[in-house]
Amino acid sequence: MERQLKIKNLKVNINEKPILKGVDLDIKTKEIHALMGPNGSGKSTLTSVLLGHPAYRVTGGRVMLNGKDILSMAIHERAREGFFLAFQYLIELLGVTVGKFMKREM
Repeated sequence: MERQLKIKNLKVNINEKPILKGVDLDIKTKEIHALMGPNGSGKSTLTSVLLGHPAYRVTGGRVMLNGKDILSMAIHERAREGFFLAFQYLIELLGVTVGKFMKREM
């Protein structure tokens, strides 16, 4: 199944301070994208917004996954669609290998 994440003109504030000022991004099935930039450039803000962190306020734009507006979804619904966060320095979970964690299908 062809999947697509489409971010258009995403604008986000935290504590009334604009962090994302019009982000556009299209990711299709089997594409790999790396978000890189200096500290404070909005990488963590983008991931937090995609995962539904309540401290971030979307002030404009859209985020669509396969034609569905994920910004209107509850956090558990986003997780069912495949959104999750892994950290650079993973903690060890007894019995769960990183490979199993990354390959888990919903």
